[in-house]
Parts: sequence; structure tokens; C-alpha cells
Amino acid sequence: MEEIKTPYINIQTDFGFKEVFGQVKNKRVLLRFLNVLFAGKLTVRDVLYHDKEILPSEEKGKRIVYDVYCTMNTSKSESPFFPIAQRSGNEENDKSEHHFILEMQNIYIQPFEERLVFYVSKMIVGQGKAGWDYELAPVFAIAVTDFNFNHMSPKLVRDVMLVDRESLEPLTDKVHIILCSLKEIPTRWEDCRTELEEMLFLIKNMENMDETSVAYKEGRYPEVFEAARSSRLRPSDIVEYRKSLDRLHDIQRGIKYETENARRKALEEGRAEGRAEGRAEGRAEAIAEKIKKAKEIGISDDVIAMLFGNDKV
Repeated sequence: MEEIKTPYINIQTDFGFKEVFGQVKNKRVLLRFLNVLFAGKLTVRDVLYHDKEILPSEEKGKRIVYDVYCTMNTSKSESPFFPIAQRSGNEENDKSEHHFILEMQNIYIQPFEERLVFYVSKMIVGQGKAGWDYELAPVFAIAVTDFNFNHMSPKLVRDVMLVDRESLEPLTDKVHIILCSLKEIPTRWEDCRTELEEMLFLIKNMENMDETSVAYKEGRYPEVFEAARSSRLRPSDIVEYRKSLDRLHDIQRGIKYETENARRKALEEGRAEGRAEGRAEGRAEAIAEKIKKAKEIGISDDVIAMLFGNDKV
């Protein structure tokens, strides 16, 4: 079997993302990413991996397969994510499982944002049990996207919550949808200003790196490079990775084609509009010149109106 030619796998592929972030053997990478993402607002000490496939409770219900589904070990009382007013004052009660999923999405498929809402809802519903008093464990849907949402301004990271539209006060702090955009990271490693930008840069560019790359030589993310090393893959993994890589390349080629096609159409429409405007301007100038000469030889305005009608200027 032909080996993978790049030292590191493409983390944007479905296989690559799950290999790097969704394997117990690479838990350190996931912990690093989560703590960089939360930037001290929430400290994640450990994660417990769960079955990524969620079967429907009804016969005709929706089957879900997450990229990564975990609960994380942390404490509410230590986190600014959780308002003091909602703390119980009991340290044991303040400790709870924080449910989260982590998804990689390379292309916008409508309605992706509503899919995230559905995922969050399933994590909430899954907490229900007999005698339950509706005290929720926090849920996080974290999505790394290679696109920006058209109805939202471009931004590196968003933390979306249920808040009052005017005061921005949260109704509850138990629901978070976090969006990280690969479109908003620098094109060069040297221009990354934060750890989050660096982590996202690695996700987007790992396949193109080797041991001469600046990011590798700096030596600050050894666990990420080790998790993405192509030589670690088994023969069966290589087969699955190649399929996943082909799908990603098909998507990227499709996006490039649609982008170039749209640009070409816009240019053609612009040129056609420019030619039409040019003809209209030339015609208007010719008529204006004729009207000017008609007035110079004493033709009345009424006659000019009859001659040129709506073209009178």
C-alpha cells in the first residue's frame, strides 16, 4: 500500500479531525484546545469520551453522529461563565458534568446553525431522568468552521448564549454555542497573536507542514504534531484517511469553481452594464447637442418637445 506522502495528516478532514481530537490516546490535544479556547474562563482538568452516535428515542427520530462528544471535569464555582447568583453555595452541588461536542464543518450547508441548536437540545434532553428537578449541567456545542455566516459579521470566535436582546443579560448560563472561524486566522504563523489563532492555524495548515516549519521548530505544540503524524496510522486508517481527504478536496474544488464562476458572471454583468450605460450616455449627449442646435436656430420649445418627446433635456 502506498504511504501518505505528507509527514502530517490534514486535520480538516473528517478522519483527521476525529483522529486528533476524538481519540483517548490524544486526550492532551483536546484538553489543550479547550483550555486555549476558554482562555481562563473555564479550566478543564479532564475529559471523558462518550459514544459519538446518539440513537433516536422514537422509531422515526433523527440519528446523530457527532465528531467528538465528551463531558469535561471542572467546577462551576471557579468559572466566570457561571454567575454568582446561580451558584448553590454548596461545593459538592457546584460540581457537575459539562457536556460538549466538537465539530469540524468545512462548507456551509443550510441550516448548519440550526443543526447546532438541535445538537445542544439533544444534550439537554439527554439529562432528563425520573425525579429530576430540571437542574441542568452546562452544554457546549463547539464548531470549527472554514466559512463565515452570511448573516453575521466575520469574527474569529463567538460565544452564543440565551440573552436579553437589549441588556444582553443571560437568561441562563447553561447553553453555549461557540463558533471558531478558520477564515479569520492569519495566513502566516508569524502573524498569529494568540494561542487560539495558533491552534486554529495548525488545524488549517498541518498537512503542509514538516520539521522545517516555524510552528514545529518553536516546539510549543508537540502533542498536536505527534497526534497528526501520518506514520502513526495503521493500514486500515490510511484507507479511511485517503477517502476522507478525497472528499475534502472535492469540496474545496467545488467551492473554488463556484467562487470563480460567480466572479466571472459578476464581471460579465458589470461589463454589460457598463456598455449599456456607455450607449445611453452617448445617446443622451447626441440628443442634447441636437436640442442645443435647434434652439440656436430659433426652433420653439413646443416644437423641440414634439421632435424629441421624452428625450427633451
